[in-house]
Amino acid sequence: MKKAFENDSMGKMIPDEKALTRYLNDELNAEEKRMLEELINDDPLVGDAIEGLYGLKEKADLTKINDSLALMIEKQIRKKIKKKIFQPLGFPLWLILLITFTLMAILGGYVLISLMQK
Repeated sequence: MKKAFENDSMGKMIPDEKALTRYLNDELNAEEKRMLEELINDDPLVGDAIEGLYGLKEKADLTKINDSLALMIEKQIRKKIKKKIFQPLGFPLWLILLITFTLMAILGGYVLISLMQK
């Protein structure tokens, strides 16, 4: 059986989506249930998530919502990665190109003037 809890990037225990669903369906073992209830008491975000899930009328909605959220998160991540690729150092691509061509023109002019003076 897959672990119901995982560590996030900061080492904090978080429940996975299946653990939340199993909690709502009262399918967790005693230890997992105790750990999740401790998390609910300690972390307002987990408590809010459980409260929101209780409000769902159909359990099938949970899968749809989860898929929708996963898709939105994936789109946001792709957008940020794309932005980092096209905006190194946080500057827009057009500004980097403008500076590059300006420096090339100055260098080319310097070389041309140096050659003409000889």
